[in-house]
Amino acid sequence: MNIIPLVVGSLSTNCYLIASGEDCVIIDPGDDADFISTTILERKLHPQAILLTHGHFDHCLAALELKLNFNLPIYIHREDEFLYRSADKSASHWTGIKSFKLPPPDFYLSDKQKLTFGDLSLDVIHTPGHTPGSVCFRTNNHLFTGDLLFAQGVGRTDFSYSDHKKLLSSLEKIKVLSDDLLIYPGHEEYDIPLYQILSGQD
Repeated sequence: MNIIPLVVGSLSTNCYLIASGEDCVIIDPGDDADFISTTILERKLHPQAILLTHGHFDHCLAALELKLNFNLPIYIHREDEFLYRSADKSASHWTGIKSFKLPPPDFYLSDKQKLTFGDLSLDVIHTPGHTPGSVCFRTNNHLFTGDLLFAQGVGRTDFSYSDHKKLLSSLEKIKVLSDDLLIYPGHEEYDIPLYQILSGQD
């Protein structure tokens, strides 16, 4: 398995390509669809799906172009669809970026769901708090957390739809998984041992 991190968009979001052989999935294509597409083509990968950890615009703006470029299904948790469907308006409001309305999601994610794409297998963990439908994706000892968890802290919970208590409960879900997990957050540093992050949260 090969993990290819790409930093995209005005908020420097971590987009990840997870590849096994020629097959790959795209996690959180926040923007810069041309850059993501070029990387995929240069590495001769065959993308299978777009997986969204949550519906904030900085994690999904490139979904339309990538879907059109590669005929890909889009996966998101149903409870974040309201954020996803307003991503173009949110981008314009917060950054001034003008973008097209995103296509409807193709599939809804659920807790404890297993996704399989060729030789790639990912477990879905519903981790609400930052947003109602935030999820993490786990494959082997790698955990893609979106904005649940960062190297130096946790995600924001000051939005009207956020819930700090639920975020703390989601962290408890993560803590019991395995100390040797490597964390791949939605922004900034990645490939960080879980125990190292959690030791700073005590």
